[in-house]
Amino acid sequence: MRRSWSLGWRDSTYLAARPGRERVNRFVVMLLVLQRASYLVPAAAGAFSADPLYRNVALNAALLGVAVAWNATLVVVTRRRGWFAGWAVAGDVVVTCTLLLAVSPNCLGDALTSANWSSSALMATGALAGAVAESLAGAWALLPPALAYMVAHAGDLGIRYPLPVDIAVRLNSYLWFAVIVCFIHRYLKAQARRLDDLADRRLATETGRVADQARSAERLAHYRRLHDTVLTTLTAIARGGLDHQEEQVRLRCAADAEYVRLLIGREGTGTAARLEESLAGVVTRASGLGLRVRYAAASLPERVPGAVVSALADASQEALNNVVLHSATKEAWLTVIGEDEPGNVSGHRVTVRVVDRGRGFDPASTAPGFGLTSSVAERMREVGGHAAVLSAEGEGTCVELVWPAPQEGPGSVLDGHVNRDGDRPRQGVAPATGSRGTGRQADRGVHG
Repeated sequence: MRRSWSLGWRDSTYLAARPGRERVNRFVVMLLVLQRASYLVPAAAGAFSADPLYRNVALNAALLGVAVAWNATLVVVTRRRGWFAGWAVAGDVVVTCTLLLAVSPNCLGDALTSANWSSSALMATGALAGAVAESLAGAWALLPPALAYMVAHAGDLGIRYPLPVDIAVRLNSYLWFAVIVCFIHRYLKAQARRLDDLADRRLATETGRVADQARSAERLAHYRRLHDTVLTTLTAIARGGLDHQEEQVRLRCAADAEYVRLLIGREGTGTAARLEESLAGVVTRASGLGLRVRYAAASLPERVPGAVVSALADASQEALNNVVLHSATKEAWLTVIGEDEPGNVSGHRVTVRVVDRGRGFDPASTAPGFGLTSSVAERMREVGGHAAVLSAEGEGTCVELVWPAPQEGPGSVLDGHVNRDGDRPRQGVAPATGSRGTGRQADRGVHG
């Protein structure tokens, strides 16, 4: 999904898959971008005024070009990140200070007229500083533009009011605008956290209900199987229909006993059940976004640490989010398989695969996004796991999560690139380019 100039707000599916904090940040960014457009348009219109407004028209046009270019850069960078980087805030402060010191002296007559559009740039920087300020100490960005304003207007300050009063009056709107934006941003983030908590609780309740239904259905299937095997055999022996000393009857009883042992052995597999329930919750959430997920689990180990369960579930959720956002398909597969592996510390390995048959992508020309590097790779690396992405244009995508990581290269391989730690793909995982790395072929390997 290509995010448009609306920073994701025109795509409800995209925003639904993002955390509440990111939705709030993108909303505030959109408001600040529109505010900046509101001062650039009148500034550009001043170039067509019939009355002379500037001492040097070419200089004003150049300064306006700098302002437009900087704001366009700010929008492009922020659209990708979803919020303002520290260097972007510092750059905005520098640009605004430059405009204040250059535009004000270039204005003809009173520097307080509407022709001095640098005052509007000051308001935009104040709003940005207020939005990024997490505390009073974080409001450092407000000071340099205020000082630049006082220097630029040194000739007309203190004429109408005493100097301290005049400075307070001039900067009143600038400072209060920053405070208001800071309050709005912090309030919206707090509300978003509450909504996310409510959504997580509702999801946990729904997941528990689905898990209970699954257990009830499984229990009913076991009851039916017990009725058709063990109970039938015992009833036939009790009624004299079968001779328990016959070889075939003994073999039948042995098979029934083995089934009962397997049934008892499945009870109490706490972490395996918890992993299945967590992944079932992932499937439920993805279904709420309109994605049909085929889910299968097999041979899960009895002991999987809780942190690993959470990492596998969260990374799987982000992988399915990427299917919703980027694959242009409505169907995916999620499989989890446990394997005995005496060579590693845990004695077993868990592999989760998320596969789609969508559009795929070219790893050579597509850099890993924040979701893959942070939500997938970092989560797996933190618990000693491994993540790999296999894809090709038109062939779909396969995300493979492995815990614990292979001994020959623990870490994360994304889109066929070696990560910054120097980790490499484990043996048996095809590179992301070429026919072996396609989502369709990975899908065949997962689903047989």
